[in-house]
Amino acid sequence: MNIGKAFSYVFEDERWVTKVLLGGLITLVPILNIATFGYMLKTAHNVAYGNPHPLPEWGEDFGDTFMRGLYALVINFVYFIPYILLIVVFSCIVGIPLAGGETWEETGLLALCLVPIFLMVAFASALVSYAALARYVITDSLNEALKIGEVISAVRSNSKPWVMLFLVVLLASIVASLGLIACFMGVIFTAFYAYCVMGHALGQTVAQQSGSSTYVPDMPGYDPSSGYQ
Repeated sequence: MNIGKAFSYVFEDERWVTKVLLGGLITLVPILNIATFGYMLKTAHNVAYGNPHPLPEWGEDFGDTFMRGLYALVINFVYFIPYILLIVVFSCIVGIPLAGGETWEETGLLALCLVPIFLMVAFASALVSYAALARYVITDSLNEALKIGEVISAVRSNSKPWVMLFLVVLLASIVASLGLIACFMGVIFTAFYAYCVMGHALGQTVAQQSGSSTYVPDMPGYDPSSGYQ
């Protein structure tokens, strides 16, 4: 994976300022901000199929962008169910004894022992959710993305690209947090920028898995062989 490209490609777009500003503002609007996840998936699709201008225009079928974002949330929710259940169990193990009058010192050791399990389940859930999102990018089918057995099998057979994607997402999240250091408004735009980075990294992973680039945009002089591989 070309990690540097995932972080730099945004600034190669002639309209990147407008696209990032609009994306940042959209993240402020409840419900409407679901579209930012769809934008990430559209970016991934463009990268995976060699579009020389990966960043989509916000004016291109916003309804489709929103629905893709909604599907992304559904996919993530399904694959993070084990993680969510673990949070519930963790809360009960710690919360019920505390509510019954026990001290934190009496329950803290047990809670601490569960932390490694908590982290491993979160990590595994993230990997399979990335693979499912990649499957959606390729097929445009929510049903395909929710074929849990096949997705888990794909990750188990070759986990390396998904671990690499996880690390890039983690790095992008750290970059996004830098906006919080600057000011509240800063984090809005750095968070959206992080989604763009994630989209590019996901698209690269899809392209690596498929081994070819087949998207041919309607523009003169475009050579699909020069797209992302």
